[in-house]
Amino acid sequence: MIKESTIAYVAEYGLENLTTKKIALSMNISEGTIFNNFSNKKELLAECLYYIDHQIDQIFESIPFHGLNISKTIRELWFSYFDYLVTHGAYAKFYRQYRQSSYYTDEVIAGQDDSYSFFISIIQKNAHIFGFNPDIYWVFIIETTLNFAIRVADGQLPGDKKNVERFYGLLSHGFIGNMKIGKKE
Repeated sequence: MIKESTIAYVAEYGLENLTTKKIALSMNISEGTIFNNFSNKKELLAECLYYIDHQIDQIFESIPFHGLNISKTIRELWFSYFDYLVTHGAYAKFYRQYRQSSYYTDEVIAGQDDSYSFFISIIQKNAHIFGFNPDIYWVFIIETTLNFAIRVADGQLPGDKKNVERFYGLLSHGFIGNMKIGKKE
């Protein structure tokens, strides 16, 4: 599959080293085969992002919504998201590199309304609860979660339950709210 090969290539060698010719060689296919499926590299990369989005969104759809308990729902969404990224380390690496590249344009972001439709609907329905622009919060959550997940997947950080809880605590409560100053553990 062209998308899977592209994701794996970017994860291993970096987005800046990617060419359609290199993908074709890695798959032992002609470059024309890629262009029969995608009009150019930019479209291929965007479709890889949407491919990952769809998989994550399907996981989110399987999580029971806890009605008025949005905190519990967000917690379950985050733990599922984090677990997916750790177990799919190449996807996480691709995703982070792509989001930080010039390929991640407003047009691509708008396309995520379809690839992340379930998640976006939850955010839109509950935006009034956050008390601030949720787009800012989600950029922080996504980028930080990607960084933690990649480091866990690569063995640079421990991924045991206690540490994953700490990662979530840092994200959900902030640095000061998660410190042990004056707290008993």
